[in-house]
Amino acid sequence: MAVKDRTHDISLIDYHVKDVGTLSDILNQALSAAFPRASRSRYRDVYVLLLSWEDDDLGVRTEVDELEELFRTVYRYRTDTWLIPSAKSHNALVRRIMQALEEADSSDQLLIVYYGGHGYMNEHRQCVWLSNQKSERATAQWSSVQTMLEEADSDVLILLDCCAAASSAGGSGRGVTELVAACGFESKAPGVGEHSFTRGLIKELRYYGQKPGFISSAFLHSKVLARAMRSWNPCYESDGAQENPSDGAQSKERRRTPIYIHLADQCEQRCIKLAPLPIPPSSVPHQIPSRTGSSVPSTDDTELSDPNDSSQSSLLEAWPDPGFNLPKVLISVALEEEQILRTGDWIEWLKTIPALADSVRIESVYKSNSTLLLLSLPVATWDMLPKDPAISFISFIHSRNLVRHQDSHGQMLTQPSIRPQPDNAPSESAEHLAGITEDLRIHVDIWHGLGFSR
Repeated sequence: MAVKDRTHDISLIDYHVKDVGTLSDILNQALSAAFPRASRSRYRDVYVLLLSWEDDDLGVRTEVDELEELFRTVYRYRTDTWLIPSAKSHNALVRRIMQALEEADSSDQLLIVYYGGHGYMNEHRQCVWLSNQKSERATAQWSSVQTMLEEADSDVLILLDCCAAASSAGGSGRGVTELVAACGFESKAPGVGEHSFTRGLIKELRYYGQKPGFISSAFLHSKVLARAMRSWNPCYESDGAQENPSDGAQSKERRRTPIYIHLADQCEQRCIKLAPLPIPPSSVPHQIPSRTGSSVPSTDDTELSDPNDSSQSSLLEAWPDPGFNLPKVLISVALEEEQILRTGDWIEWLKTIPALADSVRIESVYKSNSTLLLLSLPVATWDMLPKDPAISFISFIHSRNLVRHQDSHGQMLTQPSIRPQPDNAPSESAEHLAGITEDLRIHVDIWHGLGFSR
């Protein structure tokens, strides 16, 4: 299959964000969605459907059962596990999804659909689920099922641990539909085991299920992504897997990157928030049985037992994060025309939105045919940015700008500093000192809001 030339693609060069104020609004809305401020869950009820195959050959059942138990016992959600039959698989899956939509059919309910198994992309670039890798195997057309979920009245969170998982189609339902998947459309997911997508979900959900507050789906994606990047050693594949490929530029790394897609949203921009449902105040709570025979307490009071601003703790974990425990995203933003971007202008802009000053870093500013910005920001904030051809993903990053933060001998500077110089120290040129001063101004003024003058 031909690969589009990304190296020389200039098709987006004519797209721009109007001005700094417009950009600040975009960033602030994304930040608020990724790290929502709330002490009350919007959901009175959450229903989880976990899908795998009756004729599975991957051995996913252990992980599926563990995830189901976590949702049922720690989060107190209603759960159901269901095996997709090998006969008339697609029709059976459609009927089961319709039943799930009836289980969660209002705006104050959340439906979570999980799938673990095989998947591939067909000739129409649509995801198809497979029961196994045998020549005689059952299939189900996931793309049509996903459309049903996008049209739901409730919020829907889709978790897919399969190959070729992602789809970018958008629906028009009344709720929010989000997808977190093990890999992209043309990728293979890691197998069952320590580095699987499901294993990452289990570990992160278990950790945050024991803490007060919420975890947004975007922040969950960033945590699973960080775990995947942190856990895998580089390993490549060309004609076959090899540790040190001679044609490294042509070989593809076998590590897979979990992805997040905002599929449908017909209301205000927001993100699905996950938290354990509270235990009812009555000593003998009413029990709601699940189809798997388990039961969970029901409640009409969805306020958290320990209401707090959980967005602050999540944001502090994601930023400033000087050790880069969580990866950041480097993006480029094209602003209309050659706008005057003085340091003082940035300071005043950031002062109007303190949250941005704490979670977005300006890495570089360039004059182009317009004005080009390079920004670094948390993965969760990037997840919630709306589609805009003037804003482009560059890469995940694990450090600050290494060139900018090195001294003249190539040593890393952990922070700007002014050290007393001995009397016999060589004098610096006025131009060089001005450059140092401006760099310190950017470090100190913009990110700490302090006055600094030559």
